[in-house]
Amino acid sequence: MTLGSRPDGEFGLAPSRVLVAGDWHGSKDWALSVIRRVPQLLAGEPERLILHLGDFGIWPDTQGRQYLNAVGAALEQVNAQLWFIDGNHEDFPQLAQLAVDRDVADGRAGVRPGICYLPRGHRWQWHDRRWLACGGGVSLDKAARTEGQDWWPQEELTSEQETAIIAGGHADVMVCHDCPAGVGHTFSRPPSWWAAADLERNDAHRRRLQRIVDAVQPAHLLHGHLHRAYRRTCDFGYGPVQVTGLAADGALRNFAVLDVVSMAWQRRRSLPPFGARRRADR
Repeated sequence: MTLGSRPDGEFGLAPSRVLVAGDWHGSKDWALSVIRRVPQLLAGEPERLILHLGDFGIWPDTQGRQYLNAVGAALEQVNAQLWFIDGNHEDFPQLAQLAVDRDVADGRAGVRPGICYLPRGHRWQWHDRRWLACGGGVSLDKAARTEGQDWWPQEELTSEQETAIIAGGHADVMVCHDCPAGVGHTFSRPPSWWAAADLERNDAHRRRLQRIVDAVQPAHLLHGHLHRAYRRTCDFGYGPVQVTGLAADGALRNFAVLDVVSMAWQRRRSLPPFGARRRADR
């Protein structure tokens, strides 16, 4: 039995709790260290699932293949699946090739056994809540990257994707990589070598994501990208929205267990509390 929705409108075994993770950036050691915690963190779950918020690690050449193979093997060892949205640091042409067979019961795309990509605009249902995947982001450090090697123009949500996602209607929960413009953050002065055009692209992308949020009106929004862990209640004009961001690889606040029945985060004594601020690498 699969997790999530089915084409006929019936739903498979929805999880009670999932492990939500922020940016891994293709770091094999960090990814494996998180996956190995799954049996403890999701004890009692008949179907174990990691929901990943982008910059998972679709990367070119041998290093990228070794990473996916290692993650797939580790997931098999702990009897878990991983679903991910795209971030801004992904090899998008490779992702498109891997995701050709988009037939994992409900529109998810299997890229390896146990690893599924959630395309932009993908929707599913858990416990009477409608979920929406909305990947994409802007690389503010594009000036130091090379197109086709470690930067790809498909990183941004397009106007066509914005229109299509909005046309899909209301969602109760949005799973994003970027953070919408309506969520205020204070950052230190950007490095001098970041291009002004990329800063402008970033602001425009956040506004685009905010337009999607304003249209579909989720009550919960989860994102990565900013590399900071926090929880905040925001008001975008239609009611309170619980916004949660997660840190990047190397930090314990990179991952947390979410009860998807109550939408409450599970507290762990080993984790510092949400809300501590740190400099963001975007």
